Amino acid sequence: MSKILAFTNQKGGVGKTTSTANVGAGLARAGQRVLLVDLDPQANLTKGLGLVDAEHTVYGALLGEYKLKAYSLHNNLALVAGSSALSGFEKVKGDELDREFLLKELLEPVGERCDYILLDCPPALGLVTLNAYACAQALYVPLEAQMYAADGLEKVLELVGRVRRRLNPDLSVGGIFFTRHDGRKILRRETAEELRALYPGLVLTSFIRESIALGEAPHLGQDIFTYAPQSAGAADYQALVAEILTR
Repeated sequence: MSKILAFTNQKGGVGKTTSTANVGAGLARAGQRVLLVDLDPQANLTKGLGLVDAEHTVYGALLGEYKLKAYSLHNNLALVAGSSALSGFEKVKGDELDREFLLKELLEPVGERCDYILLDCPPALGLVTLNAYACAQALYVPLEAQMYAADGLEKVLELVGRVRRRLNPDLSVGGIFFTRHDGRKILRRETAEELRALYPGLVLTSFIRESIALGEAPHLGQDIFTYAPQSAGAADYQALVAEILTR
């Protein structure tokens, strides 16, 4: 059975989508069968991995318009395309009794064919995010080590507690990791140390350094291992993948 990991943060611009793409690609390179699911209405995961004008999206599958369609990207790596229509998901499905479990039901049939399913969550506490949390085993939270970094994290942890009580008692926080990290900047270094002290055992040792290549790769529809395999970004995500595999 697959392990479902949700990449999430209620604060945007922290490298959530970049991390979903590159952790997924790294796991696939390590021999794991990986399915990526783009749940963000911006659909940047879909566009950033080169899938344009997908006929079948996760939104249509959630509405029951057709079966879940996974588009093959590389060996061991496939993607369920996102859609801007996800922004209206709560309006369409918000009154249904099983509204928080629609994604879980959708993914159950493909669980035997994957080792990992990675969910790119929207940066909002809405019904789509609740669906992700209701079916995930673990959440991974990317953070920038800067002022107010803990704000989005605290909202995630608060929601995790509520989800455990109501929807998914098996949900855990797999780890917190820093993105766009620059150890030369005192504020970022001190913030990272403070968060490690606040959340012992949750902050991973791996971190993602600021990297030009990480910003360039999605514009060419590629993950970092395909675009710049010798870059610092590739090395950092390879280390993060190795750490995730041990948890």
